[in-house]
Amino acid sequence: MTIFNDFTEAYDLMFPWPARLREEGDFWPELFARHGVRSVLDCACGTGMHLVRFAEMGLAVYGSDLSPGMVETAMANAMRAGVLANVRMASFLELTSRFDIDERFDAVICVGNSLTLAPTDADVALAVREMRAMLNPGGICVLNIFNWDRLAREGLRIMPAARASRDGQEVTFLRVFHHRGTVIDLHIVVMTGTGSSVDTQVLTARQRPVGFAQLNGFLREAGFAGWTAYSGYDLAPFDPETSDKLILVATTDSE
Repeated sequence: MTIFNDFTEAYDLMFPWPARLREEGDFWPELFARHGVRSVLDCACGTGMHLVRFAEMGLAVYGSDLSPGMVETAMANAMRAGVLANVRMASFLELTSRFDIDERFDAVICVGNSLTLAPTDADVALAVREMRAMLNPGGICVLNIFNWDRLAREGLRIMPAARASRDGQEVTFLRVFHHRGTVIDLHIVVMTGTGSSVDTQVLTARQRPVGFAQLNGFLREAGFAGWTAYSGYDLAPFDPETSDKLILVATTDSE
């Protein structure tokens, strides 16, 4: 789960924040306003750009990540933006032991397909329970993963190349999904330069292809009161047959 420690510098190039903002639109402010969210924990915060956005919305923000490099970058990004963010190194499998008993939140999010980096199905279920335990009464949990039902059905898949520029050099990113029985290896190929002088780096993250029905079961076992499934931040309904992504907004009872 720590392979992204080697990917910290290139992460925001591969997933440029302006494009993420355009994709997400008003999803977060409208969702948080609807549920009265005043505090939020991003338990796979990466480089911390969601923390910055949420702090600029006036929320109390906390972040955690298993990668020391990501935590360091998240803290630097918050400082650069002039916002306050409490960030610490922690796996989403150990939230209740890494946060104080009085540190509970109105929202917990785990986006960017981070949840399925958990080593086993049992760990995915544990992570969902840990997130549930971190919520105040009436709190919400937002999960975002690939539609693994569709990916598993279609087999090997290469995502469209992403391109960026770093220090005057072109950087090209490829994501290749390699199916290996009950797991899927995500190979991230980073190519820097052009022509004959190309430096290539390959990072591999093992993913648990957690399906929609299986994740529903984990939410039910964790004690969530209900949840709504979307295919994107535009709130289009989720379709297991055609959607690329799955966004689940899970709710808890107010008492």
